[in-house]
Amino acid sequence: MQYSDKPMLDTYSQIEHLKSNGITFNVCSEERAYHYLRYNSNYFKVTAFRKNYNKYRGGINDGKYIDLDFAYLCDLASIDMHLRYLSIQLTLDIAYYAKLKILRLMEDHNEDGYQIYIDFMNSLNEVQKKRLENEITRSKNSHYSQNLFEKYYPDFPIWVLLELIPFGRLISLYQFCAKRYNDKNMMQESYMLMTCKALRNASAHSSCILNDLHSHTIIHQKGKPNQKVMHEISKANNISRAAKNKRMSNERISQFVTLLYTFNKIVTSEGAKQKAKELLLQFDKRMMKNITYYNTNELIKANFEFLHQIILYYL
Repeated sequence: MQYSDKPMLDTYSQIEHLKSNGITFNVCSEERAYHYLRYNSNYFKVTAFRKNYNKYRGGINDGKYIDLDFAYLCDLASIDMHLRYLSIQLTLDIAYYAKLKILRLMEDHNEDGYQIYIDFMNSLNEVQKKRLENEITRSKNSHYSQNLFEKYYPDFPIWVLLELIPFGRLISLYQFCAKRYNDKNMMQESYMLMTCKALRNASAHSSCILNDLHSHTIIHQKGKPNQKVMHEISKANNISRAAKNKRMSNERISQFVTLLYTFNKIVTSEGAKQKAKELLLQFDKRMMKNITYYNTNELIKANFEFLHQIILYYL
């Protein structure tokens, strides 16, 4: 079987194809690009960021990218990698302290830890219940959770259940507790946890995050960012209201800012918060390292400067 429309190109042919589309090799030489494509990243991944660049319309350069050097794509790929690592770390902390909050609320409401598990299971429909049972059962085949499963099966206290369920099921339990304790703030947090989960999943699967920075890409919440998050960042004085509205209308930017907000609300350890600040500073430094690359690309520059100000606000 042949697929002639999109044939696989060797590395030299990939570079020639990039050149034919107007991508230059002035900042990054073709020799360095060859090595990069062979040993650092792949063509499909690094070229995903070209979506943030416009093309000429008409004339001899029709269809070619405007002011795009291969070095800029490499820089964006590196920043994206750092963002994914940061997002995963922050989400791990958020999940941990979300579990801690559930346990804290149980203690405050004199729960025994067992009845809440029964009530949670009874709140699920048959499909959801079967899915949860499968998630729990899978833990018996893990070296890391097998002992827990065997010790408590089939009557799991909630503190054991929290160690056996994935992030998505944790959010379901978080929502259940919000209803159980009539906690409106907790219910709002559960929606933000969903946003964090979306970014965590993309990061964990090494999906590109920054390859589409265009405005008005939010597909949930009626195309609007979370209003609690918007209210919080309205306190950042160095960002205009217009800039906040425009940048936060991008799904990816909005998800990351929501991640920072959720971390700040749910994580209660000063040590974890200090470590997060160090990671944010490292990411910010890397993001702004080559900001002059994007002097002629308002889309990228404006988004990076927005994130820079948001990070400074949370620091």
